[in-house]
Amino acid sequence: MKKILFSLLMLVCATVSYAQSFTSAQETLRKEISSYLSRQGLNLENQSDGLKFKSEGSNFYIEIDKDKKSPMYVRLCRYIKFDDKITREKVIKNLNSYNVKYGVKVSCQEKNIVVSYEMFLTKSEEFTYIFSDMLSQVKSACTKVTE
Repeated sequence: MKKILFSLLMLVCATVSYAQSFTSAQETLRKEISSYLSRQGLNLENQSDGLKFKSEGSNFYIEIDKDKKSPMYVRLCRYIKFDDKITREKVIKNLNSYNVKYGVKVSCQEKNIVVSYEMFLTKSEEFTYIFSDMLSQVKSACTKVTE
């Protein structure tokens, strides 16, 4: 009985451990994106779901969905907390204009707003080719949201 329980416990631990890590293709994608952004002069920090970097004093995240393997799903985003100036009501009222004008996705969560540019890809070059445009669009939408 102990052997069966121990085997089941090991199986569950192995499954959970595997589910929380990137595939080799996703890890390669993260390393190649990291290398590209380092060459662009950005300081990166590895996160459990991707990368984090600062640009013009704000934190941005590159998130890689562990469940989407082929093609892979990546989003460049920034989280903005609600405060006295940035309220949920104001953001919801202007949501369509943010999403249409800037070509990004602006969504409300419980305590913050997520401004993101999302894409499916198969190799890092697809990301690096448009990175500067993606970042510019996310920053523009963030500026509009925080006005």
